[in-house]
Amino acid sequence: MDCKILKLNNDDQFISKIKNSDGTLQQFYQYDAMSEDSFKKKMDAPSNGREKELANVIQSYMEDLSITEAQQTHLDALANGAKVVIGGQQAGLFGGPLYTIHKIFSIITLSQQLSNKYNQTVVPVFWIAGEDHDFDEVNHTFAYNQQDAHLHKIKYHTMTPPESNVSRFNPEQSQMIEVLNDYFKQLKETEHSKAIYQMCLDIIKSNENWSNIFKALLHEIFKDYGVLFIDAQYTSLRKMEKPLLKEMILKHRAIDEAFRNNQKNTTQQGLSQMIQTDTNVHLFLHEEGMRQLLTYENDAFHLSKSTQNYNQQQLLDILDEEPDRFSNNVVTRPIMEEWLFNTVAFIGGPSEIKYWAELHDVFQLLNIDMPIVLPRLRITYLYNRTQKLLNQYQLQLEQVIENGIEEDKQKFIREQASETFLNEIESMKQQQENLFHSLYKEVQGNNANENLVTKNNEIHLRQYDYLKKRYLLNIERENDISMRHFREINDHLHAMGGLQERIWNPLQILNDFGKDVFSPSTYPPLSYTFDHIIIKD
Repeated sequence: MDCKILKLNNDDQFISKIKNSDGTLQQFYQYDAMSEDSFKKKMDAPSNGREKELANVIQSYMEDLSITEAQQTHLDALANGAKVVIGGQQAGLFGGPLYTIHKIFSIITLSQQLSNKYNQTVVPVFWIAGEDHDFDEVNHTFAYNQQDAHLHKIKYHTMTPPESNVSRFNPEQSQMIEVLNDYFKQLKETEHSKAIYQMCLDIIKSNENWSNIFKALLHEIFKDYGVLFIDAQYTSLRKMEKPLLKEMILKHRAIDEAFRNNQKNTTQQGLSQMIQTDTNVHLFLHEEGMRQLLTYENDAFHLSKSTQNYNQQQLLDILDEEPDRFSNNVVTRPIMEEWLFNTVAFIGGPSEIKYWAELHDVFQLLNIDMPIVLPRLRITYLYNRTQKLLNQYQLQLEQVIENGIEEDKQKFIREQASETFLNEIESMKQQQENLFHSLYKEVQGNNANENLVTKNNEIHLRQYDYLKKRYLLNIERENDISMRHFREINDHLHAMGGLQERIWNPLQILNDFGKDVFSPSTYPPLSYTFDHIIIKD
């Protein structure tokens, strides 16, 4: 596989501001992501003292996996105070969209670069957001079917979707296997298909829990890179978090005030508001089998889905006895993550890195260092067949990735059509317009006849438009193979109107290129970059 860097024109303005160390933006981040001094400060920062306990927790969490030598080395380094590069994602079906994989590659790439530069181990850590409860965001994925040249949605259906954390959800094994079968039915049979299918089947049969299935698949892909995994909802981790959770309960008013003021300042500076939340506590509590948002009102903490309420001491008592009933929301999750780890840099998606700007004052209030905040790598896989189709139709790769193929497709159709025929239609429309104006003059002042002539003109013009539309549609049908090619190009490079990595699933790549496609021995070496990466087979 070869690696190519593309400079696309559609760079997010926010990311461009990070690249340019924009002064307005920098006031909402503790560190300039483009400054070498920022990295040196983070690398030289003292450890937080929680690293040994944290390493033990992660070791315990990963004990059901076959921990590799590289992972054990990183666990030992973590216990001795090693810094980390971290990022996370919800537990998506079969690994979720490709950008989950790319986020982990971003973490690996930056941690390796920092390790080499500063001659000390920097550990890659992936945080599984198992505390999330929005099952609709993780219960589906997409498969590209080469036979019909279409993307197909594959979904885990359940009549009783989990209302609690995804990590508490145990899917029906038989149904998970059925969903796996549905996915592989859409894929072309390759020399790798049986091995990839069997790997997934073994993972499903060996893991009852939704998040653990996700963890096991990612472990198979990234174990040789030494990536460490931790689920935010892991019981032992939650016990470790008790001191900060207690502080969050005691200081919930101040935390909310800091967040609201910070958010007001970011919007006043022209940044889009990213976090939408009505709570003033920013914590969830597991109650009655549901993950419920806490809100403070009339001297009591209320739950979002039940009539139960608590006073402060009662919440603290629950925290002391059952800490895993608590979980963070979008405001407090980054704070907790940074309290736990000695982080150099956080790697996030475009929306994630934006909402961190709204949390600067909360970090400051709780006296917790912000990490350097960076966007994940953006990667597109370019198949040989797709490249040949681009060449065949003289299409520009950058243009297709950014904008899709609709404009080029319509241009192709017009080139196959009779220009004389189309011009005659336009001429007839113009003649109709001239006739309309002539007739309208004759009946002007007579409301009924004005309406009659106007309506008649509209009918004629619609007929000419219909004639043109149906004629071009017939041209499309006559060029069915080319239309299929355009659709294939689009589904590969501009899937569902966006980047490939937002729709495609890693199993598609594994099926096409083999179980080791993402391994260190096969995958092309990457360098951290803000530019778009193209990987060619």
